[in-house]
Amino acid sequence: MVKNDKDIQPQKRKALKYGLIGLIAFFLIYHSFDVVPLDSRRHDDDEEDVAQRADAYFLQSLPEVLANAPEPCTLLAALSQKDQDWASYGKQTNIGNRYYFLIRGEGSVQEIQDSYVQVAFGEGEQVCSLRVATVYIFGNEIRDASGKLALEDVGELTKFNAISERLNKRVREEIIPEFLGKVQVGQKIRFAGAFALNRRLGVTDDFEVMPVQLQIVD
Repeated sequence: MVKNDKDIQPQKRKALKYGLIGLIAFFLIYHSFDVVPLDSRRHDDDEEDVAQRADAYFLQSLPEVLANAPEPCTLLAALSQKDQDWASYGKQTNIGNRYYFLIRGEGSVQEIQDSYVQVAFGEGEQVCSLRVATVYIFGNEIRDASGKLALEDVGELTKFNAISERLNKRVREEIIPEFLGKVQVGQKIRFAGAFALNRRLGVTDDFEVMPVQLQIVD
């Protein structure tokens, strides 16, 4: 025989009523909030921190150091001297033979290739020619050459590397396209950039400089 509501005891009917109301209330409250996983929130916070640190470095710390960066030919001549102390001119991030350098100066565009622009700096016997990368902007040269940003400042290697990539991406997307859209062979440019060399190998002819500033003078 099927029982109806009249057959349910008052206490049970009351408990059923409040239980149903509580279930409906829980459903409404649960769906009124956005449930965000903790991992997702931390990822967003990390991205924001990386963006802020990269912007502060690129717009404030790096320009301050670049203001006193040596002219390309002067630096290369010094590094080519036997038994020269490279630590006086460049930075190291760990023990080893790799050093990072900053340079700035004005030069003339000699050649425009698919992945780089060849630029001549200096005059007379002090002339030197460098490849300025325009496609393969990777590595940690821009981040590490100033000595103003260290792993200890960031705390996590993944974030430290993310800052480097963000700096490189900024150069690739904001600086290079505008420059390549206007530059021509023979033009004079104002340039600042970063590069790395291995102390054991010395100054080679095939290294590329990562640009930080590129401006056509005429």
